[in-house]
Amino acid sequence: MTNLVVRQIPFDFEGAEFIWNPSNPAFAVMMNAITFQSIGFEKYICKTMNAAEKLARDSAITEEIRAFNAQEMVHSQAHRKHAKALIEAYPGLKDLLDFCIADYDRLYEERDLRYHLSYCANIEATFTPLFGSIIEHRDVLFAGGDPRISSLFLWHFVEEMEHRASAHLIYDNIVRNPFTRLFKMRSVFGHTRKLAAKVYEAFHEHVPESRPYGLGDGVKAIPKPALKKMRNGIIGSQMPWHRPGSAQVPAYYGEWFARYESGEDMRTAYAA
Repeated sequence: MTNLVVRQIPFDFEGAEFIWNPSNPAFAVMMNAITFQSIGFEKYICKTMNAAEKLARDSAITEEIRAFNAQEMVHSQAHRKHAKALIEAYPGLKDLLDFCIADYDRLYEERDLRYHLSYCANIEATFTPLFGSIIEHRDVLFAGGDPRISSLFLWHFVEEMEHRASAHLIYDNIVRNPFTRLFKMRSVFGHTRKLAAKVYEAFHEHVPESRPYGLGDGVKAIPKPALKKMRNGIIGSQMPWHRPGSAQVPAYYGEWFARYESGEDMRTAYAA
């Protein structure tokens, strides 16, 4: 049986600034980009998993699919609230949100289920090294920012690590070829890069404060040795023998869940 838990956290981002962390504006822009991309991606995941459920080979995988889907739907709902606050301040960003959703809808219609499962497994595998590094350096990335938005991303990131093995388990159960996702890797990451570039382009068009910051700037505050470790981890996550469930998670991962279980209000759990 799956051990995933669906946590409904009633975030509220009314009045949130686009540059919600003046101490690190490039990182604020990067996280805003993740919000817009996540909404489309998580809808794509849910459609993929709904199709995959019909082909699941045992009840344990069916349970994993449903729990994984449930977590991703909750993430999407929270990011929609964040996007709504940004769109209220910059109405031109509504077209960007529509584009992100439509782009993933187009991808879903154009490719087959094996491709979609490969896409989900490849992208999800990168999250533990990427988000783990961000969490480990939260003092230089989140400190000084709006605690509501910092807490949104830290919640999302620890839950991505909680279900870090889900997409891989489901892929293995249905595709049953460890090399298929490797062969799809170039296409998968080509798509994510193009979409990220589109998001930044729209930011620069509609939000003057975003114009000094481009792709890759958001993590520049992370020390170079840690960035190298993160990039090596992302590359390693794509290898056919990689097992996301055994990937190392930061100490904050356990701390976050302990604080949640204690009854703390996690809407503003990160306030530095």
